[in-house]
Amino acid sequence: MALPPRISVAFFLSDLDAGGAQRTIVNLVNSLPLHRFAASLVVGRNSGAARDWLERGHEVVDLGCARTRDTLLPLRRYLAAARPDVLFATMVDANIVAALATRLGGRRPRLILRESNPHRARNDLGRLRRCAVRWAYARADALVALSHGVGRELIADYGLDAARVVTIHNPVDTESWRQRAQAARQAGAPWGSFGADGPVLVAVGRLIRQKGFDLLLRALARCEGAGRKARLVIVGEGPERGALDALARELGIAERVLMAGFVADPAAWYAHADLFVLPSRWEGFGHVMVEAMACGLPVVAFDCPYGPVDILGDGEGGVLIPPENVGALAATLDQILGDADRRARLASAAPQVAARFSEPRIAMDYARLIEQVVDNTSSCRS
Repeated sequence: MALPPRISVAFFLSDLDAGGAQRTIVNLVNSLPLHRFAASLVVGRNSGAARDWLERGHEVVDLGCARTRDTLLPLRRYLAAARPDVLFATMVDANIVAALATRLGGRRPRLILRESNPHRARNDLGRLRRCAVRWAYARADALVALSHGVGRELIADYGLDAARVVTIHNPVDTESWRQRAQAARQAGAPWGSFGADGPVLVAVGRLIRQKGFDLLLRALARCEGAGRKARLVIVGEGPERGALDALARELGIAERVLMAGFVADPAAWYAHADLFVLPSRWEGFGHVMVEAMACGLPVVAFDCPYGPVDILGDGEGGVLIPPENVGALAATLDQILGDADRRARLASAAPQVAARFSEPRIAMDYARLIEQVVDNTSSCRS
């Protein structure tokens, strides 16, 4: 009996920078079953660290455009020539371009769009872009929300058909993180003698306002118990580095803070830390939380809109605290760092929680959605 033809899926990204959206799409391209799907990666510009994450054998189509808005006509030409069954896009501007490209005549592929962030919290779209989002998202055959809260917000704010909105979390290669962390424990901590005098907190992310590292510095300065001896390592780079350095000096904790910069593989940093902290003002999901938990690290996170509750909502593997509450964060750090038994229980549960978001499991969720869309099934459920 002949096998059914593979479904061709073109994944569209504006670039291959080392961001969370790029990581997710590359993970999907790497993970979709080859006997069921023919996946290609279509990018505005084929440069950036994410290029190295793609496994060999997958097609990469470079549209040669530095700006997302310039990809419209090249993308339309690609669709006309390649005739994929499905066009899958992520991130606001790429989503708008993808929706437009499918409307410019000729054979129209099924359209799946993915939204990773709450628009209310980011508050930077403006009226015109919000109108464009409403138009584009209403024309998707399916809209993937990264967390349940993001999905509810999109339905409410843009009047979308709830039957076409489905929540699928990020795929994380949890087994690889576990193995790399285990190997890293055989060597010394990557921060050398920095953490010799107390427990080490690790936080990971771009140095931008969304990530709330200023709130974490203020909480560290307010610790009155075990947290007073803690050292903080922030892994990441971004435009707020100078302001964060200045704030640490102003708060008198500069000697307890290490700004590590961009690290291609932070597994060793997770492996040797005592606690992971996510102080974000908003998060579509919280990918770095799952990475850290896969490495056996307990987590403390703000219950911000909207992703962390989908990971820690049952209280296993970590603790959620009220969003942007610096005092509560300081008190929680003191409590957990001062209670070795509780910290051990959270660390023991963390890998099991992370496994819920493993790459194979989430890839199968995406595979089922793509097959539903191709079969013209409109019963996507969140």
